[in-house]
Amino acid sequence: MDLFAIGTPVMDLFARVGERELAALGATKGATNFYSVSELAKIERSISRKISYRYPGDNARNVCEGFAALGGFCGYAGTVGDDLAGAEFAANLQECGVGNFLQEKRGATGKILALVTPDKQRTFCAHLGVSTEYGGADGIAAKNARMLYVSSITLCGDHPASRACRACMEEFRKAGKKIALALESPPMVEKNREMLLALVKKYASVLFLNEDEAAALLGAGKNMEKKLAALIPNMPVYLKRGGNGSTLFIHGRAHHLEAMKARALDTTGAGDAYAAGALYGLARGYTPLSSAKIGCYLATKVVEKFGAGVPLRHARMAIKHQRGKR
Repeated sequence: MDLFAIGTPVMDLFARVGERELAALGATKGATNFYSVSELAKIERSISRKISYRYPGDNARNVCEGFAALGGFCGYAGTVGDDLAGAEFAANLQECGVGNFLQEKRGATGKILALVTPDKQRTFCAHLGVSTEYGGADGIAAKNARMLYVSSITLCGDHPASRACRACMEEFRKAGKKIALALESPPMVEKNREMLLALVKKYASVLFLNEDEAAALLGAGKNMEKKLAALIPNMPVYLKRGGNGSTLFIHGRAHHLEAMKARALDTTGAGDAYAAGALYGLARGYTPLSSAKIGCYLATKVVEKFGAGVPLRHARMAIKHQRGKR
């Protein structure tokens, strides 16, 4: 197995909302906002007529879908509830060609309302359900995987999934295997800055983050590029910059990639598609820079549709785009 990912399985419900509607909810725009079950249900009722799309979600699951669409072998672990949403999530993994290492527990599968504003920005309102109750990685899967992928959404918090995730990271580190970390939600990153910095420096072989997450982790201000270049100097750090492209930091140097042209409809899943492409390239022996270009291409195609799914024809084109450029 090329990649083993641990996440917090959720069902995503997509809705287009206006700026005033979003402001009325009191949610932090562009971030993941957490609510109780009753609070999230109230928000869902208020926008029910605008919900137009439903699809299994989670950062790690999205990365696995993109990775598998490119032809990579990967497995996904997490906990779902004993409900219809949990069954839908499992069926989706099979449909996407992703190895199923889900655990099922009594209760509700997590849910996220993905609210897309006219500027194509997305804001998440979430309740993670039983996904934080994940009890630990499958021993066979972890031992046979070449790389581990986890995100700060799963790592942050004092719950079984976080502890299991850290134990798996330690197992991979001791085995000399690569660990890819992704930072998600600037407010969460800022709140857990010291802990995440320590984990990045101890475990990360690859790091993904955007500009807001970088500021939350390292502090806003000047010399951000120098800080990122020095964070894990000999390992690739991928800074996602939306419409301004991306920047790869490695060996103390910055490599800027211009954004590819796209008719953006919805930015949901763009960062995950970028990570999927980059990780696939690294797993197949491409240079970190060429791997970034695969990620850029895939992300460009994902934003041209609604939701985080990866069209197979575009995944194949992403590889063709970089063939012979390792």
